[in-house]
Amino acid sequence: MIDNYKNKLKSTLSEKRYKHSLGVCDEAVKLAEKYGADTEKAYTAGILHDCAKGYDTDEQIKLCQKYGVVLDDITLACKPVIHAPLGAKIAKAEYGVNDKDVLDAIMCHTVAKENMSLLDKIIYIADMIEPMRDFDGVEELRKAAYENIDRAFILGLKQSIVFNAQKNKIIHPNTLSAWNYMLMNGK
Repeated sequence: MIDNYKNKLKSTLSEKRYKHSLGVCDEAVKLAEKYGADTEKAYTAGILHDCAKGYDTDEQIKLCQKYGVVLDDITLACKPVIHAPLGAKIAKAEYGVNDKDVLDAIMCHTVAKENMSLLDKIIYIADMIEPMRDFDGVEELRKAAYENIDRAFILGLKQSIVFNAQKNKIIHPNTLSAWNYMLMNGK
């Protein structure tokens, strides 16, 4: 099954995106081992988290209609995040993934959500810290990821919020809900 995932991804993603997916997968498995999460689920969610990225935005929107993904106005205004909920549907329909935990982790890996599971946090963080990522603060985030997953998650949310605010971009309400949830629950 794993080879099938890789073969199909290779044919649908750019080389750079495919390598990114491998990096996220490797990082997710390491984090799962560190925090006692299911490594097989981490592998599957990590390798498939960007399975919808091979489609341009117009194709993604059409596929959302096909698979019944409802896109609200804010998500439509934040086009780079559409691939996450679509990716969960594609992982199920085209890759045969039926595990709700894996599908949820794929679905929320871009904008997060309130009350994320350990696997959700692992995929969110792995996507930000995989070896090809290079942005201000990534080394601090990489270090935090292996010290305390909740602290790393809060730091990742903060970096995302600040980055988007500084660029006058819309901040998805799910990101803000995740941030508020973590702070209100003493994480």
